[in-house]
Amino acid sequence: MKSVAWCCLVAAALGYTPARAAESVSIESMLDEMIDRDAVARFPQFNFRLRQQSSYDRRSKTPDDRDGWFANKDHTSQFVRVETKGGRREWVLMEHDGPGVLVRSWMPDKRVPSGGRTPVNATVRIYLDGEGRPAIEGHALDLFNGTGLIPRPFAHKSLASAVSFFPIPYAKSCKITLDEQPFFFIYTYRQYPAGTPIRTFTMANFRAARPKIERVGKALIHPAADPTGERVTIATELKPGAGASVALPAGAGALRDVSLKLGDYTDPQVMRSVVLKIEFDGKETVWCPVGDFFGSGVGLHPFIGWWRTVAEDGTMACRWVMPYRKSGRITLVNLHKQPVTVNVAAAVGDWTWDDRTMYFHAGWRHEYPVPTRPFSDFNYNTLTGRGVYVGDTLTVMNPLMRWWGEGDAKIWVDGERFPSIFGTGTEDYYGYSWGGKHTAFYEHPFHAQVRVGKFNKVNLKKPPFERDTKGYSTETRTRALDTMPFGKSLQVDMEVWHWEPCDMAYAVGSYWYGFAATTTNRTPAPKEAAKPFIPPPANAPAPPTRPAGRVKRFDNAIECEVLKATASRKGVKIIRKQNLKRYGMHRWSGGQHMFVRDTKVGDFVDLRVPVKGDQAVKVLVHATTSHDYGILRFSVNGQRTGKDIDTYSAKVGVTGPIPLGMFTPVDGAITLRAEVVASNPRSKKPATFFGLDCVVIERARK
Repeated sequence: MKSVAWCCLVAAALGYTPARAAESVSIESMLDEMIDRDAVARFPQFNFRLRQQSSYDRRSKTPDDRDGWFANKDHTSQFVRVETKGGRREWVLMEHDGPGVLVRSWMPDKRVPSGGRTPVNATVRIYLDGEGRPAIEGHALDLFNGTGLIPRPFAHKSLASAVSFFPIPYAKSCKITLDEQPFFFIYTYRQYPAGTPIRTFTMANFRAARPKIERVGKALIHPAADPTGERVTIATELKPGAGASVALPAGAGALRDVSLKLGDYTDPQVMRSVVLKIEFDGKETVWCPVGDFFGSGVGLHPFIGWWRTVAEDGTMACRWVMPYRKSGRITLVNLHKQPVTVNVAAAVGDWTWDDRTMYFHAGWRHEYPVPTRPFSDFNYNTLTGRGVYVGDTLTVMNPLMRWWGEGDAKIWVDGERFPSIFGTGTEDYYGYSWGGKHTAFYEHPFHAQVRVGKFNKVNLKKPPFERDTKGYSTETRTRALDTMPFGKSLQVDMEVWHWEPCDMAYAVGSYWYGFAATTTNRTPAPKEAAKPFIPPPANAPAPPTRPAGRVKRFDNAIECEVLKATASRKGVKIIRKQNLKRYGMHRWSGGQHMFVRDTKVGDFVDLRVPVKGDQAVKVLVHATTSHDYGILRFSVNGQRTGKDIDTYSAKVGVTGPIPLGMFTPVDGAITLRAEVVASNPRSKKPATFFGLDCVVIERARK
């Protein structure tokens, strides 16, 4: 076998030495690891865990609280704290005490309320090891989108977002700040055990590493297959229900390259119904449809990634290293109703087995229908034992025009009570943003959107910026420095969060390394792989925003639009009945609200709410949220109630019930005052408008 010799030749050509067991963690050791294909097949030498700090909605605390668990305001004041340095305010986005490495950052372009976009005009600062001066600072987007300090392909623009995979190591601590109130953000880092030897990032060692940065970058953009090693092949026509196998060379070795080409891709069903199976040392560890294994999804969709490539001629290649002790076997099975021609070529090289060596696994799950109401978490995989998670490919069928991917990634490691990875949206997990607006193909060494709607790499000439996510979309993400080691267990979930109630189809291929005792809840699913693709409705119009039979009055509600209202001054304009049809009117009692505009801080509206009897009643109010709304203070009968309520949101929505307390009617009524006391800095000027839906009166039970 010649793989070791080949690796040395490639290393010499690129001008770097393949990484051995590192004496310490540094920029250069991380760059070596990023393109060392053997490294990921061994459990980490320094037993780190991947952690993340993001702007996820802090109302998400426990799955037992369904409303909070699926809360979607992932951008509303979600930061650690605000600090003042020399008169400058800095919002702390991430803070980690202990040794670590920042391995991925993500931040979107900022959406302005009118629906356009503008860059975040702010400076991000990265403070390391408790130093008072930042080790890195720069424009919040340019720093991580490939136009600033961090070069491509480590940092790049990705459909209205900036994503960076460049490693930033630190021995003691890391703090990241922004000098304006943040929008969405995700920072992912390795958390190492105390005492792990780490060389903290400095600009001096960054400059010293530039030759290696350039060489590693070229390797990522031009991933090379292993042309040597012992070759095994399959070339045959598989009749429906038939399979074909080839044994790997006996003795210790590693499958280093798998290349597959089908005879015809006219029928996209072949990508689902032709299944790849691989077994090592007598145990099947890979069972996955070829489309989901290679990242192509439904049909043939070309892209280039570090671990996998799908070429326009139909050749699909995988470069994950798959070690075995004694034996291995590759099998292809045709679950399609038509014959399929298959051609497989694989390279097997040397491998020295040790106590850190793991087996490669790939599993698959498909489900239809997946209802979007009530909200739920879709489980990619649950693993028990010890191993490293290295990637996944998600294919969805969205039957409607509206955006399907608001759902957050939630990843639980080693039985933790709350997921240490909690994201801000499915598209953010896969490396882009504003998914409901951008219809486009993109690719990067570690993530790609290979298809969305009818678009892919071949037929997409320029990104059409429109809402066209109906149909099939395939997203894929693979990992190098952001792999996820686990010592006891790993649970990977993704929220199903669509803007409309509907039935979707979800299919996910997931990839991981594990020891012999590591188990998964993913099992072969031949019946699902044999099922025909679920076609999206042909030429279906966008769903009505007023679902039939859904608009109704809330229990015990008195509609604000029918109440007697008095404004604080003549200039305040009260629109008694504003129709909310375009926003999904079923979310408001009666489908309407009272809209109060032309206000400023200090303005208020008094509502006389009729209440029978003279016994104390519980009062609740429902209000509207929007991009130009203010912060409200409620009082009843002149008595202030509770906390001030921020009614700003990027999109029009509802607050839900706001409990105000118990109050006694006076002369057959209560007087409810809604006063504007402040505005959210993100709210569109004048940022003091508001909307009132209804007042709910609840009487004490006898």
